[in-house]
Amino acid sequence: MTAAYFLGIDGGGTNCRARVRDADGRLIGEATGGPSNIATDPIEAMATIAKVSEAAFVKGGLPAARLSQCSACFGLAGANMAGATERVLAHTWPFQMLRIEHDGIIACVGAHAGEDGAIASIGTGAVYVVSIGGKLQTFGGWGFMLSDQGSGADLGREALRRSLYARDGLIESTPFTDAVWARFDHSVEKLQHFVEDAKPRDYGALAPLLFQHAEQADPIARFIIERGQTGVTLALDHIVKLGIVRICLLGSIGNAYRPYLPARFESYLTAPRHDPLDGAILLAGGRCAPSAEVRS
Repeated sequence: MTAAYFLGIDGGGTNCRARVRDADGRLIGEATGGPSNIATDPIEAMATIAKVSEAAFVKGGLPAARLSQCSACFGLAGANMAGATERVLAHTWPFQMLRIEHDGIIACVGAHAGEDGAIASIGTGAVYVVSIGGKLQTFGGWGFMLSDQGSGADLGREALRRSLYARDGLIESTPFTDAVWARFDHSVEKLQHFVEDAKPRDYGALAPLLFQHAEQADPIARFIIERGQTGVTLALDHIVKLGIVRICLLGSIGNAYRPYLPARFESYLTAPRHDPLDGAILLAGGRCAPSAEVRS
């Protein structure tokens, strides 16, 4: 049976977005919710996905019961972790068909409309995806304890480490380290309580402050970003060696890195053709409107 609607889910460590299109690619509705990393908190993630899926239909003036006429693709942070996809598939979903991919996969498919190209998707986490001849390869994305160099979570953790160095007198304090300490009321005890339960998105929340101070030439802020940039550069050099000529920087951190990247990458960087949500819709078997607004 051919689906009447196509649902795309872009589920990240900070928020989850949903979009529904009909069989002709016309936009039905969109919705946004909270975190949806199925590796770090699968229960929270699945509850969020269900909520935004229904909300996307309702915002389009359709009842949530139409989910049963829908072909869906979830692009989820953490989907590459062992057992994560199985947990989601074991849940009872109302869809006619469901496909689950890593969130980097849907971003790459959307950015290049299924053609050859690559993405560097850097937000709370970091993942790199290359599409060559219809085959998709993924690098990174193993969580910030093992990889995700240069991600928001990685930058935030390093910001805390450097701020502790400054507090202990190992390095000179700067306006950035002072601003970090102000967030914890200048209390080591509050910082210790923070790290006891902190998730990647909690560390990533420090990234905007970091880039703000880097723009003001704060030496520690710039050092942290330059350190993170080395991991990004390593991946980009590998992508170029594979013969890719179109690379999209995606995510809130990915775009912020552009001024800090070596000049040799400038000719490769290009704007995405579609956003990750439309990439998910393409993988679900749907179509994107030719005039689809790009959102990265």
